[in-house]
Amino acid sequence: MDLMIDIETLSAKPNAMILTIAAVAFDPYNKVNVSPEHSYYARVDLDSQKNRHEDENTLIWWSRQPKEAREEAFNEEGRVPLSEALSELSKLMRKCNNVWAQGIAFDMNILENAYEEVGSRHPWQFWNVLDCRTLLKLNPVRKLGNSHHALEDCQNQIEMLQDTIKRLGITKIG
Repeated sequence: MDLMIDIETLSAKPNAMILTIAAVAFDPYNKVNVSPEHSYYARVDLDSQKNRHEDENTLIWWSRQPKEAREEAFNEEGRVPLSEALSELSKLMRKCNNVWAQGIAFDMNILENAYEEVGSRHPWQFWNVLDCRTLLKLNPVRKLGNSHHALEDCQNQIEMLQDTIKRLGITKIG
């Protein structure tokens, strides 16, 4: 199984404050329903990220997003400390081979920085991090939607990735 990751943040810098983290384990070659124990979603407590970056331009960008996306990202209910969110993400990640993100320079850099900040080592090897965006650009038939709800975006990216892998006849990655 592979893992798709998506995060929503308050900045584009490596030390960005993280609003939400989502991860969904999946089989790149087969569309199968993912059981809840193979996915993770958390709203991260902003008070547990006092030293992380918040950008005014990103806040303005968020103000222009659909109401549903803003409500989900900024909902205070059920938030967990950053260290707990990363610990739970690590548990799921250890069960997976490759880690996918929609452009590895954003999500993965921010998560690496967050793991370092909480004094933990990130649970992936750099050679197992794959870029979903690049592969999806090889399949111009479908356009990627982006709801800015991290879990929905993970699921959408997985569907697009599986479609692209099938369309290109890919039978093995790595």
